[in-house]
Amino acid sequence: MREFTIQVSQDTILDIYGIPDDRLYNVEDILFYGKKFLLEYLKSFQDQDEKTIYKNLVISLAWFLALTNRYHLDLEKMTWKRYSYKCPFCGSIPCICRAEEGIKTVKTGRPGSMKPKNLGKWQEMISKIYPNEITGDLNLLLIRRNDNLHYFYRKFLREKEKKYFNEIEKGTSDFFVIFLRVYNSLARDLADDFLWLFQDGCYICHKTPCECNYY
Repeated sequence: MREFTIQVSQDTILDIYGIPDDRLYNVEDILFYGKKFLLEYLKSFQDQDEKTIYKNLVISLAWFLALTNRYHLDLEKMTWKRYSYKCPFCGSIPCICRAEEGIKTVKTGRPGSMKPKNLGKWQEMISKIYPNEITGDLNLLLIRRNDNLHYFYRKFLREKEKKYFNEIEKGTSDFFVIFLRVYNSLARDLADDFLWLFQDGCYICHKTPCECNYY
């Protein structure tokens, strides 16, 4: 099997859910279900149900990837542009946002050859930017970034201006990186959990493409 990259994760969700998602769900539906499983993750996290924690988190990620596919976003390209061995808000590695106020982003000029080759390497790079984080703190940030992303999409759908689509691209990268940061704080491998849930197709009907809504 080829290396499990960000693009492979997008392609996997497109293969499994692209057809039913396009036929059955609009953007608001996709946003709703992504938030629904994110809240289910938080509930299972509080209940300390380990298996359900990872299941709900990955399902929420799958709805997020469905959204990136709907808008033909190159998640890996966007995230590398914004997080190439630096925090995009302070421009430092490790991040010093909490240590200093009024920081402006600086360009670091990281060469493309340094781009992580697979999802595991992405987790390693993000762990260098944001080391030793607490899952509970990140869960709150995950919800805030999710709400921001919903706002950007709804703003774009109303106004349909390029500046709002640019906000979608930034917000998409920020939200995905929070997923990686959460997984790092949990000491889990995201690729392993993703494959555990989707290696046989849809995690419910085990079909590619998914046939759940046609029964």
